[in-house]
Amino acid sequence: MSVWFRSILAAACLLGHSGSLVRGDADNDALFNRLRRHVEPMETLDAKARAIILEALGERDVDSDDESLLLEVLALLSPEFRAGLDAYDDEDYPACIAAMDGLADTDDPFVRYNARCYAAKARVHGDQLLEAQEKIEALLDDHDNLATYTVDEPELIYMLGYCQVQNLEHVAAQATLQEFIEDFPDASPRLVVTARQMLAELARRIPESIGEVADLMGFSKKRLSAGDPGERTRGAQDRVIELLDKLIDEVEKQEQNAQSGGSNSSRRNRRQRAPQPNAPMPESRTQPGGSPSGVKKPGRQVTPGDAWGAMPAAERERILQVLRDRFPGRYRALVEQYYQSLAEQP
Repeated sequence: MSVWFRSILAAACLLGHSGSLVRGDADNDALFNRLRRHVEPMETLDAKARAIILEALGERDVDSDDESLLLEVLALLSPEFRAGLDAYDDEDYPACIAAMDGLADTDDPFVRYNARCYAAKARVHGDQLLEAQEKIEALLDDHDNLATYTVDEPELIYMLGYCQVQNLEHVAAQATLQEFIEDFPDASPRLVVTARQMLAELARRIPESIGEVADLMGFSKKRLSAGDPGERTRGAQDRVIELLDKLIDEVEKQEQNAQSGGSNSSRRNRRQRAPQPNAPMPESRTQPGGSPSGVKKPGRQVTPGDAWGAMPAAERERILQVLRDRFPGRYRALVEQYYQSLAEQP
């Protein structure tokens, strides 16, 4: 699921300056009226730049791309904001974050709030998803100012839902994405369609499945790449080990039950064909890969890495073969890689 959601972000959320998000004509009219009144008396603004801005605002009509117009005005108001936008367009997200964070407390409220929005967006695209979620939640909590100075509320709600999915907050993600669809039905069609797709994927999610393992491993990898070995990262890693161990136990038990049922059926058939009441019963033996009744494998008393590394090669291959037969291809490779990495640990 992680790979699927990442492709959604790349396809639908990298809007740059070309994807206008609809808040409502009245809302945007009020915003641009405020922006005009903000620019007109600015003595520190170059006269030519002010003339260009006021002309562009005066030519705005119902067919205008309001998001692009706002960004063009802000780029003229603030060279630092323009540098941040250039970095965002170049997908240099660390540079964008640095530039926009530097404007997070600037005096100009239009520059300030739009810089905070782009700093959050850059963190999303840079896979700093916990940090991005925190920034987006703070912006949405400051709703009045967000709506007064930016057109970004719909996209931020969408991105919040995406972050919550990636941060494994599935219930919250469902509520956020549903809110986005209900409150902004006229937003960018790409965002609306992909929000619906994410909701459908969340509805199909099966807890404690191999899919959850994949999500946990993806989350863990991203947090380690971001230099965060903290509590949430360690918790995700522990949960991966717990779930994989549980899933392998379940597969082994199903295999043993199937083999046991098949053996009993074969013995019944043999007795029906050639009854031998005086013949001794066959010696009891453990099925391949099984354990004597009531006795757990020694490996279950230690960590999965120790247990996996201590297994004979043939036993490890047998378990991997069960996984190959049971799980979809994209998960087979993931699980094999995980357990092979455990075997390589000192």
